[in-house]
Parts: sequence; C-alpha cells; structure tokens
Amino acid sequence: MQLKKKIFHLTICVFSLLVSAGCSSQKQNPAKNTQNNINSTASANALSNTDQPKGIQKGTTDTKPQGKKAQAKTKKITSITISTAGDCTFGSDRSSPASVNFYSVYSKKKPEYFFRNVRKIFQKDDLTLVNFEGTLTASDSRMDKTYAFKGSPSYVKLLKKGSIEAVSFANNHCRDYGEKSYTDTIKTFRKAGIKYASYGKVSIFKTKGIRIGMVAVNGLLGADYSKNLIAGGIKKLKKRHADLIIVSMHAGIEHTSAINQTQKDLAHYAINKGANLVLGHHPHTLQGIEKYKGSFIVYSLANFCFGGNTNPSDKDTIIFQQTFTFVNKKLKKDKKIRIIPCMVSSTGAINNYQPTPLKGSGKKRIIQKMNTYSKPLGVQFAKDGTIKHLGTHHGTGKPVP
Repeated sequence: MQLKKKIFHLTICVFSLLVSAGCSSQKQNPAKNTQNNINSTASANALSNTDQPKGIQKGTTDTKPQGKKAQAKTKKITSITISTAGDCTFGSDRSSPASVNFYSVYSKKKPEYFFRNVRKIFQKDDLTLVNFEGTLTASDSRMDKTYAFKGSPSYVKLLKKGSIEAVSFANNHCRDYGEKSYTDTIKTFRKAGIKYASYGKVSIFKTKGIRIGMVAVNGLLGADYSKNLIAGGIKKLKKRHADLIIVSMHAGIEHTSAINQTQKDLAHYAINKGANLVLGHHPHTLQGIEKYKGSFIVYSLANFCFGGNTNPSDKDTIIFQQTFTFVNKKLKKDKKIRIIPCMVSSTGAINNYQPTPLKGSGKKRIIQKMNTYSKPLGVQFAKDGTIKHLGTHHGTGKPVP
C-alpha cells in the first residue's frame, strides 16, 4: 500500500515538472517575438534616419557619418541650355531695293514678327546668344565701304521680343556709321538690358546660380591682336568667377564652307586658354563643327535674321544648342549638343527676315550638309539633329581630341 502511494506521488511530481517546463517554454516565445519587434522597429528607424539632416539617432544601426558632413557631400546638379544663332542685321544697306529691304518689312510688321517662328525655342533655353552685325544709330556718317548697315535704336526691341538675351558685337560692321554708331549701339544694348561682349569688353550672364562669361573678337583685324583679346578676356572672366566661358570670333572667308587656318588657330587657342564653347561667324554660310579637347567649336553659324541681303542665294542656317551640366557649380564634361536646321526666311522666293525651323526633306538636307562639313572634324549628327557619335579625324585615323 505504501509502495503504491510512493508511486502515485512520484507520478504527480513528474507530471508537475513536465507542465512547468511547458509553461516556461511558452513564455520564452513572446519574449523572442518582442525582441524581434524591437529589432525591426530599430531597423526601420535606422532606414528612415538616413535621409534626415541630423546625426545618428539612438537605436539605429546606421554607422555612416551624417549631419554637416552628409550635407557637404550632397550633390547639386544644374543644367544650362544655351541657344546660339548667326548674323542678325536689323537694317539694310542704302543700295537695297526700298520695296523689300528690312526697313520696308519692319514698317509693315510688328516687332515680334521677325523671331516669331523661333521664339518658342529661345524661350525654353537659359540663354540665347546671336552675332549682332550692324549698328543701331541715328548717325548719317556712313563709312566709305561697299556695304554699311544701320537701323533705328528702337529696333533693339526685336531682341527682347525674340527672347534673345545676349549678343556678340565685334565684327566688320559695328562701326559702319562711324565711332558714334558703335557707342550708340552699346548704349542701346545697355538701356534695353541686353548683355553684350565686344573686343575688350567682356560680359557675364547669370542664370540658375551659374555665371556665363562671354568674349567677342574680330579675327579679321589680325590673329595676334585677337589672341591677346581672347587671353585677356578669359583672364578677366576667371577673375570674376565665371563658371562657363563662351568665345565668339568673327573670322574666315565669306561664302565658303572651307575653314581656314586662322579660324582653327583662334578657336583652338581660345579653348587652350579656358573657353568651353567657341562660336564662329562672318562666312555667311554654314561650316563644320569640331570637338577639341572636350569643347565644341562651331566654325560658322551663317546668317540668321539678316537684313544685309534681300535675297541671299544660300538661305540655310542652324540654331546650335548645347546643354552644360554642373555638379556643385563645377562643369561636367558631356556631349549634349543639338542643331536645329532653319532657313533665314519663311519663304524661299525672297528674304522676309523671318528665320524658320525646317521639317521633312529640308531638315534632312541641312543635317546631311552639316554631317558632310563636320565629318573631317569627327562630329556626326543623328536624324533629329542630336549628336550621333564622335569619330576620328578624316585621313588620320586618330580619335578626336
């Protein structure tokens, strides 16, 4: 009997131990779940705190430096699109037919007429720069030369209506009516708020926190003289903390697609001195585009809104666009360029002084022309006018520098 009691008590003890063990095991599971929840919450907090401009928070697992150091490493990316076009002459020579010259058209049209077909393009960019070839003056002191151009100072409103912010003003027509015509034109630009670069006078255009510097030279006055102005102008702009430098050069031979040695020397010299883009004009016809040491050279932009000829035989022209990318205000090397084929007139029969973008076969023809001119320089364009690829210099097999 006593043995049975002992066995009964022993059985109860074993059962109690088993029950206790089971209960203990069940208590530990919520503890693990609770710890997992804590860890998950901490991880989530750590992830969310990486985007906060504060130091590491308690309970996070992020060990990367944050706060001021993180802010200093934040990249600010800024894109600047610049549109450029060729010769703009607001006026005509006295020999031009009165019925179709620039004055006649202006008297019948509103100021916004002239750039109406390209204005939307210029409005979308950050800066539009053209070559201003002629004068805005009331002076009658015409220089003794074959062609001399002047327009009324009121014509400056054409630039404003066309969304054109800046001009290069260093060429063989900026003193057509004497020194006074030159100073009158400068005063007119200033009064209208048009930025200009002219010989030793450099200019800076500010947009999106970026300072765009401009230099303009007349290469027809001699290579050495022009190089001195280029070097001096770039030096001035660097002292004024320009983030981007454009050099405009009036050089070359008229009415030819061939680029002469003076053009090449001046353009390469400008880039070697620190220019980021070189724009050419004077030939009154399109020429090739080159990429040299990471920067582009447009050797001739041809005519644009050109009152100097009532019916030029070559009406082809382009708008050249380049988008520059800055990271924390430092220029990044890229190849984002585009050409927009245009005609200087909206009609082929005569020059109505209304530059117009082309479509279809006309657009295709000018892109093919620019590819022919630019192939020896290693630049080619796609059907839409964007840069296609950079090849090799024709005949050398060497990559484009």
